[in-house]
Amino acid sequence: MKKIAMIIIAVCGLLLTGLTYFRTDLAGEQVGEIVDRQVREVSLGKTVDEYKNHDERRLQTLHVRILSGQHRGKTYRVQDTYVSSQLLTQRYRPHQRVLVGFVKGKAKLLGIKRDWVLVLALTVFICLLAAVASRHTIILLVSMGINWLLFYGIVCWDIAENGTRTFLIYGTACLLFAGISLFLAQGWSAKMLLTLAATLLSSLLAFLSCYLIMKLTHESGIKYEAVEYATQNPRSLFLAQTILGLLGAVMDEATDLVTSLQELAQQNPHLSKWEFFKAGCSLGQDIMGPLINVLVLIFMAAELPMTILYLRDNNTLHYTFQFALSLGIVQSLISAVGIVINVPLTAAGSMLFLHRTSKEAAK
Repeated sequence: MKKIAMIIIAVCGLLLTGLTYFRTDLAGEQVGEIVDRQVREVSLGKTVDEYKNHDERRLQTLHVRILSGQHRGKTYRVQDTYVSSQLLTQRYRPHQRVLVGFVKGKAKLLGIKRDWVLVLALTVFICLLAAVASRHTIILLVSMGINWLLFYGIVCWDIAENGTRTFLIYGTACLLFAGISLFLAQGWSAKMLLTLAATLLSSLLAFLSCYLIMKLTHESGIKYEAVEYATQNPRSLFLAQTILGLLGAVMDEATDLVTSLQELAQQNPHLSKWEFFKAGCSLGQDIMGPLINVLVLIFMAAELPMTILYLRDNNTLHYTFQFALSLGIVQSLISAVGIVINVPLTAAGSMLFLHRTSKEAAK
């Protein structure tokens, strides 16, 4: 049955990917196709800045056939400039589908049409999810969909409040994210309530303890102005980012621990409370290390491009750390504290509730 479901998902996903690729009736956008077999390029000159960074500006001459809108069927000659590093510009290639805009009757390239890539990636993800989660796939997808809609609503709420209640808004979002996700994944049960309580309590204790340290040190060395694209209070945005990241890490660990301890309680109902607690702490130690390393690797991956740019522009390591790395490291440390605190809390909660339940069932 699982194989049949995966085949159906794959076939439907590939068909939808093809339809998306050939779709041209995009709202507010006109789609074109580069008809050149070989794009003509000329160099506009090489540049070297004061830090010896080399780059080159190049001019492309392309012919684009319009596939939608009032200019459909017409072919336009378009020139586009890009730099070889492609940091802020991009190079176009033959037969790519592109988004085209018109300024005073003159065609201008707006970007590559990439919506079909997202559909293909989503197809692969759902296939893999069906292979692993089996019958729980639909529930997980519904949970993800609800969380996306909830996130959109929370962001709209934040915009409506003009950034005046940022932390309150995203603190409320954490409660909703955790409650809805766990309820849909586990149902209304003692296991779900225990996981939710351990997640929220660990997140709260970790955040409050780290926030207290920040206040005692007068938040020295924390450069809130390094928050990217901050259009409102950067400090509030940083705290909101921190508590959301903390929730994700702690909920992941709490779910793994409670599930493992519930299985242990069912298989070994005659364990003493102390043995059960020690088993929970031992499981937590095995989970804790890899999870903290995952957080560090995710942080490193996210900040690697900006770190390279800072260092390539001849900034010192100290300056690069302050403005490209410090906020991410603080967030990673707070999440790591939450992961550590969560282990004894979850083990203790499981000892009080899961262990007692398994004892009663064994009688």
